This record gives sequence, structure tokens and C-alpha cells, in this order.
Amino acid sequence: MPLKKRIKREDILEGAAQVIREGGAEALTARSLAARLGCSTQPLYSEFGSLEALLEALPGYLHEKYLSADCTSYKDFGRVFLRFAAREKELFCFLYLRHRSEDALPLEDPNRERTLKLLTRCLELSPEEAAGLHRRMQFYCYGLGVMIATGYRALTDEELERELTDMFSMLVRHYKNVPDETSLAAWLERARHYIG
Repeated sequence: MPLKKRIKREDILEGAAQVIREGGAEALTARSLAARLGCSTQPLYSEFGSLEALLEALPGYLHEKYLSADCTSYKDFGRVFLRFAAREKELFCFLYLRHRSEDALPLEDPNRERTLKLLTRCLELSPEEAAGLHRRMQFYCYGLGVMIATGYRALTDEELERELTDMFSMLVRHYKNVPDETSLAAWLERARHYIG
């Protein structure tokens, strides 16, 4: 008798991502996922116990697979996020546009600590100021991502670059209390290797 194919946890998570990618979050059921994987629903329940547990594990998997990147500049993180919104609209909507309970934890930025240290050092900001700047940049990127993923606005690569640079410049102006364009240019030049 031939050996049965073992369905692994990652196979299930990737299969769930594929179902959402093709049909949206509402298409993901135990049966649709089992059909995608070519198996019964038994491996899904053996691995996760319930569809709800799978749905709780899926955001972390998607974040790690599609949003974690070895970025060399602050702007790279924005690029990765916004390109994900453009290329993976249904997965983006699943991650960021679904109803969450009030006690649900947000997805953490795996690069947050390193990013805050670099902002603190590069721009001579306090840790609180660096966290504030980064939080506002995240809010801005989330807003752009929602517009891109929902089809409200498409951005060319050039527009994306300009938006990220302009927002970063505004935040530097605010957090460094920059009085004029010459001073702003000096801070941006100092941060050029970091902002990319």
C-alpha cells in the first residue's frame, strides 16, 4: 500500500494563503483548504484543532513570509509593505482590513527595535521621539496600503518613492524642529544612507 502524503503545518498555512489569494478571506473554509491541498479535512484539524486556530496562526505566517525582509534602509520597509499591498491585495486585506476584537494584539514589526535604534542614532532623537516618528510613518504606510489594496489608488514606483521620501521629510522637519530647507537638507543628507 502506498504511503500517504504527510501534510505539514507550513503546507496548510501556505494552502490557506493560496485560497485567500484566489478567492478572498470569505473563500477560506476547512473544505476549500482541504480541496486545495488534495486531502481530507483531517490533517487540518489534527494540526490546528479548529479553523479558528488556523486563522489565528495565519497572520504570523503571512507576516513572516511576505513582509519580513532583509532591508538595508528605512525606506525599504515601506517599499516592501506597499508592494505587498499592490501584489497581494487579498492577503493584505485579510491581514489589515478584517474585524479584530479589542483585545487582539497587532502584528509586531520584527525590525522595530533595530529601526528605532537607527532612527535614534542617525537623527539624534530620543527613544520616545524615534518611536513616535516610526509610528506615524507606519500609520501613513498603512493608509497608502489600504488605498492600493482596495483599488482606490495605484502608485507607480516613482510615486511610491516620492511619497515615502516626502513623508519622511515632513516627519524629520517636525521631530527635529527644522526651521528652513537648508537645515532639512542637512538632516536628510545625514540620513541618506539610512532612508535609501
